[in-house]
Amino acid sequence: MSSTQAQRTIAIIGSTGNQGFGVLTSLLSTQHPLRALAANPAKLSPHHADHPNLTVVQTDISDRDSLSAGLRGVWALFVNTLSDYTKPEGTEEALLKSIIDAAVESGVEYLVLSALPAGMPARAYISKSNAMEYAKEVGKRSNLKSIFVQMGWYMTGFSGYMKPVVNPSDGVVEFRWSTIDDKTYFPLVSALTDLGPVVKAILEDPEPWINVEIPVVGDVLTISQVADAYSRVTGQPARAISVDRIPQEIIPQWIARHKGYKEVGYFPKYVGREQEIPRMAKVLSPEMKTFQQWLKETGFDATK
Repeated sequence: MSSTQAQRTIAIIGSTGNQGFGVLTSLLSTQHPLRALAANPAKLSPHHADHPNLTVVQTDISDRDSLSAGLRGVWALFVNTLSDYTKPEGTEEALLKSIIDAAVESGVEYLVLSALPAGMPARAYISKSNAMEYAKEVGKRSNLKSIFVQMGWYMTGFSGYMKPVVNPSDGVVEFRWSTIDDKTYFPLVSALTDLGPVVKAILEDPEPWINVEIPVVGDVLTISQVADAYSRVTGQPARAISVDRIPQEIIPQWIARHKGYKEVGYFPKYVGREQEIPRMAKVLSPEMKTFQQWLKETGFDATK
């Protein structure tokens, strides 16, 4: 990267979320002037907000004038949007397409879009993959060059909404699911720590990655393998079991998503060759975490 290129402004949409936080943290180590476009700047970490390379611009990304003002003079843009199931279906797709159009109008050269793979029959995947295809088409008739990062399943899900349960009868930690089986592979990622270095590496040399779909994944395991890894790290007995219903699947969108993992694969293009999924991310960032490394570093304990 030339010294001139290193001074070009990078904007981030989604800087207060897990993905954007990690991207912003990594990019603060570069010479690039950074611009966080945030609806609520107060949500930014004080460590970030006070950094001399960062300008925070209060922006309503759903308002074209506000967004265009925030993108003025931007060389590259990272975008991640929230899949908000309280809003009508199609809302996120329309928002992403509007952001893509605004990027073109503002003269943004590179777009790094947090997308999801096509072919998964779940709402967020459909919205984000449709936006990805739209960006590819827009690139054919404009100067916008798009690169697509596709996040795996967050490892933090195991310490959050899919936390394993301790069986009171024998004390074994159980990873419980109702919609998948032992042949279902989970592409796993430490989202908070590992996306940022990938995006940083992309923007150091973006040309080879134009229109490439990059799975951001550090490990690929079945749920039984997840349970085995947990046992190895913690010393606690653990197992994966299938049950009729789990409380987390009250939300219909999650049922569709989990069933999709089993029926078509999280990354449908990689069915039958799931162990290839992490390769591109590891080319960009060799330090991508395995699930065991994440367990050791976080000290996650399902019994607490």
